[in-house]
Amino acid sequence: MTRSNADSRVSVVITTYERPELCKRAVRSVQAQTFEPREIIIVEDASETDLETWLDREVPNATYVRHEENRGLAAARNTGFNHATGEYVAYLDDDDEWKPERLERQLKVLEGPSPDEQTKLGVIYCGVERQSPEGETLSTSLPENEGNLAASIREVGASTYPSTFLFTAEALEDVGGFDESLPSSIDHDIWMQLAVAGYEARRVMDALVVTYVSDRAQMTTNTERRIAGVQQYIEKWGPTYKEWFGEAKGKAYADRYYARVIARLAATNLVSGDVWDFWIASKSIFETSEETAYNISVLMKSVGRRMASIILPQQAKQGFRELL
Repeated sequence: MTRSNADSRVSVVITTYERPELCKRAVRSVQAQTFEPREIIIVEDASETDLETWLDREVPNATYVRHEENRGLAAARNTGFNHATGEYVAYLDDDDEWKPERLERQLKVLEGPSPDEQTKLGVIYCGVERQSPEGETLSTSLPENEGNLAASIREVGASTYPSTFLFTAEALEDVGGFDESLPSSIDHDIWMQLAVAGYEARRVMDALVVTYVSDRAQMTTNTERRIAGVQQYIEKWGPTYKEWFGEAKGKAYADRYYARVIARLAATNLVSGDVWDFWIASKSIFETSEETAYNISVLMKSVGRRMASIILPQQAKQGFRELL
């Protein structure tokens, strides 16, 4: 494999919690990049594993940082950023991996036509391919946001995918990094922070990240904390939505956002057999929004998609998603 060492502008930050074997896979996917990054920074959020010993042996040039207390994903990402020295910062969650050309393809976006002098580049991102633990492709999602983030979010919503972000360090510094007070929705939150600060997004229309769909323990939250986190996010950005859309439409926008996010959580709980958590999540949707028809629709679609990804053969899955 050909690797380029001519341009080391990128710091890679991998965040991990109690999943050393998955994190090792993530690290290997960075080592396999066709573009060699400036540095690899691994932040372990207070878990007790053999990861540091493995890194000393296998990736001696990597920077390992460990939180003494569990502080959550946003804090882990900020810690990584505080140790980064590159012009750009690429994030990778420990249970995902990059395809070999991920960094190279994103950096090539910078070689395109120069943007208007009034624009500020905040992030370049790409699509994601979801696979089963056995390696079967379940779905692919491509980025939707491009150009001025505020305008794009108003038009199509916030389109974020895990482990796809290549931020400019300048933009992250400007907005103060990730909001550590939020237990969830931190990717949408950083999108909104960049949007209100006037930044733009660019995209690579290809799935260069693989994320695995399973009953995995995440660095985010359980059901009740996840619900509380999304409610906190809505409280934070609800006023901005109302500025953008007006009082009534702004509230409707926030309510529908909440319904979509919590419906996905409810669907995951249901197919995992957590009927009580499914009920808690579903109930919270109807308690938050009076748009009963929309709530039922988004909940049914989320459950249908989640069940299809597990039960149906691959060709039928694609057709089922197109119907939904």
